[in-house]
Formats: sequence, structure tokens, C-alpha cells
Amino acid sequence: MPICQITTNVQLSDDKALSFKVSEAIAELLSRPLGHVMTMITYNSSLTFGGTGKPAVFVYLGSAGSVGGEKNKSIVAGITELLASELDIDPNRINIRIEEIDISQLGLGGKTFV
Repeated sequence: MPICQITTNVQLSDDKALSFKVSEAIAELLSRPLGHVMTMITYNSSLTFGGTGKPAVFVYLGSAGSVGGEKNKSIVAGITELLASELDIDPNRINIRIEEIDISQLGLGGKTFV
């Protein structure tokens, strides 16, 4: 169950459309069903990176499986390419954190997965 949280200081004209595009990309990059992907986009005008308020993005991607090691290289590349294109920002202003989540730490429908 991949969870993707995006925070940006870029004002979005259609955050829902971008959320759907990111969800599709995450599903493909992690080889997970789209129905298991959760994506949230938050606008935060106070976000700074590198000591400036220039356009920037922070991405948190947590998943139980399908991340780690060499796989992260293609995940980071894919997310960066999509967001740089969609938000028209420098790829070097996109910071991504990927985390492997223990399946016992996730729940859905009032139950944990183990």
C-alpha cells in the first residue's frame, strides 16, 4: 500500500489531476495496483529549500515492499521527471524521501494487514 505525500510551494491549478498522474506513476514504478496507492498534495507557501523560497517540492513515499536498494533509483528518477515536467521546476529542487514500511504498521478498514 504505497503512500505518497507531496508538499510544494508551487501554486497548482489542478491538484487533483496531478494527484491522479502521480498515483498512476507510483503504481507503475512500484508494480502495485492503482487501487492500493494513496496520494496527497499539499500547497505550503512557506516551504523553503537551500535557503530560498524558489519553487520546490518535497516528496515522501512510504511502501510495504517494492522499494529499497537499486529500485529506488528508478523510483526517484520517475517521480522527479514527472514533477519537474508537470510543475515546470528544476529537478534539483525536488527532494524525495523513500521509506520501507513494516506491513504490521499499516491498517485499512479498521484492521491491520497482519
